[in-house]
Amino acid sequence: MDYRARADVVPARPTKRFEGCIDILLGPLPEPSSIADIDEVRQLLKISQAPPFESLFASVGSAPSYPAPPPSSPAPVNPPPSWKAWALPLREPIFDAPYYGQRFAFLNLNVYVDSVYAPEIKRVHAAIQRRTGLLAQCEKRNSEIAALAAKATAEYNLAVSRQEQAHSNALARYAQDKSEYEKAFEAEQSKLVALQTAVSQPGTEGLLARAEAVLRTAMIPKFVSREGRSRLDLGSGILIHEHRFPDLSAVEWVKRVQLRTGGTIKPASQRERKEAALKTYPSLCLRLACELVRLDTQSMVKAVVINGWADYVEKATGQHKRAYCASLFATTEQLRSLCLNAIDPMEAFMALKGLAARSMEVTPIAPTLRFDTNDPRFVDGKEVLGKMTEGQNLASMDWEDFEHLCRELFEKVFAASGAQVKITQVSRDRGVDAIIFDPDALRGGKIVIQAKRYTGTVDVSAVRDLFGTVHNEGAIKGILVTTSHFGVDSYAFAKDKPLTLLDGAQLLGLLEQHGYKFRIDLEEAKLLL
Repeated sequence: MDYRARADVVPARPTKRFEGCIDILLGPLPEPSSIADIDEVRQLLKISQAPPFESLFASVGSAPSYPAPPPSSPAPVNPPPSWKAWALPLREPIFDAPYYGQRFAFLNLNVYVDSVYAPEIKRVHAAIQRRTGLLAQCEKRNSEIAALAAKATAEYNLAVSRQEQAHSNALARYAQDKSEYEKAFEAEQSKLVALQTAVSQPGTEGLLARAEAVLRTAMIPKFVSREGRSRLDLGSGILIHEHRFPDLSAVEWVKRVQLRTGGTIKPASQRERKEAALKTYPSLCLRLACELVRLDTQSMVKAVVINGWADYVEKATGQHKRAYCASLFATTEQLRSLCLNAIDPMEAFMALKGLAARSMEVTPIAPTLRFDTNDPRFVDGKEVLGKMTEGQNLASMDWEDFEHLCRELFEKVFAASGAQVKITQVSRDRGVDAIIFDPDALRGGKIVIQAKRYTGTVDVSAVRDLFGTVHNEGAIKGILVTTSHFGVDSYAFAKDKPLTLLDGAQLLGLLEQHGYKFRIDLEEAKLLL
């Protein structure tokens, strides 16, 4: 007989509580999928009745309820059966021959009796031997059964001990799991309470907290990233949101097909891929804008700007790039008048003058508005112009001082409009040396400045790089300032583009307009440098 601890002593551990929206809300953002179902594009226009994160607060303040019962006492192990020693009900064979007594001994009649009863006496002797053998066999059998019974009892006692230990271990693990679950529940509750407090705040802080929460919990296709950042300009009432959009050319488009044998997934056709791709950016812009505008509970937002950017591989060079690929500006009234479930996303996007290429490839665009003065690259500017002597050679000055000189100069140029000029920290790519933030409502925006303290001709590659930086930064214009000069190919490339090239002579003229007289001597600078 098998005396082992029963398997049902150890209960199954409960599944993790923290799944779905809570994980996305409190944990790191998941990477978007590289596979997109063409039917999922329609989900971009399905907006919930209320911000999805609000349903998570229903459990705030509740006590943790461990979803598994404690392990029950196991069924008792069946003890070994009782037994009794065998006892043969065989009496000892006895035969008494009718011998004559002493009285007739002289006649020797008992010899006659022995001869007459000899067969019977023989049978009795045989019966006695058989009985003796049976008794020996019975004794041996009883001894074997007693040994088996002792072994079964030992196994039974061991099984009972193991089962009690297993049950004790199960209770201990259950208590540990329950304790860990309750700790995790309390930690989750603390985070949810903190989030609930954050999204309930009045003003900008609460609005931005709600924006982040709704981005993390909104039901959107898995191929769309949840990575985004919002900022509210209180002066204009414009809520600007920048979001990571998918590279539609790198997505594997599929469709669900119903066959006789059941459903299956197949690659979408070229026409289906194109139709889905063309709707994705407009749908995503409209969805994000409508999600954000309803979060404004204090009528602070007058308009919403959605700027979508994407990481992609440039086909011509094979280089990894990042550029804006879609942009939408819409007033609060326009967005609240939309019925997302009924609109045609492309027509609604066009009606709102949205910007997006009608192609599956990422085509860089200049966003409608991107006005962020809180860039971690910025460093404090230092005064340079006031410490320089009249007639100093700009071409031989320290290149970092030259960047600060340009910052001070453009601060004076744009002073009338109240613009801010920020200088960036030193970086290897030297892509942006300074940024102008012009708040003018008609001509203002972000302007990128690159300063080249050169003694030779500025190569056209620097102009091309500036043009790419303008797109990557979402700027309206780029200015390339140098102490030397530009070639014909540089001017040809900058033609009809939002680029301004300032050579050494123009720089000296601009400085002189603001009361500074310096010089540029390239040959002298070459000798000094």
